[in-house]
Amino acid sequence: MVRDSKVSGIVKASPFLFAIAALSFATPALAADPAPPAIDTGDTAWMLTSTALVLMMTIPGLALFYAGMVRKKNVLATAMQSFAICCIITVVWMVAGYSLAFSTGSPYLGDLSKA
Repeated sequence: MVRDSKVSGIVKASPFLFAIAALSFATPALAADPAPPAIDTGDTAWMLTSTALVLMMTIPGLALFYAGMVRKKNVLATAMQSFAICCIITVVWMVAGYSLAFSTGSPYLGDLSKA
């Protein structure tokens, strides 16, 4: 079987050509960085709406889940405990969690400057 020397040369050079093509697409743009996007009121409204929907599904879901594990006479108490824990977690997030998550500080944990 006789090989064509042109095809053999292209096959040998193809990794090199692929690397050149990949590097040409990886170069940074020469234009200036675009301005950061403005806060869109529609996006903010959707985030608030979706958060409310998730909470309206999660709280009763947890309450019914844990209420299914107890006897009939303890269902209301268990559901109320689940609701109370969700309320306490919300208050703790507003008091300290937001500041720890979104303020400047160490790379892993913020400080309490917004608390």
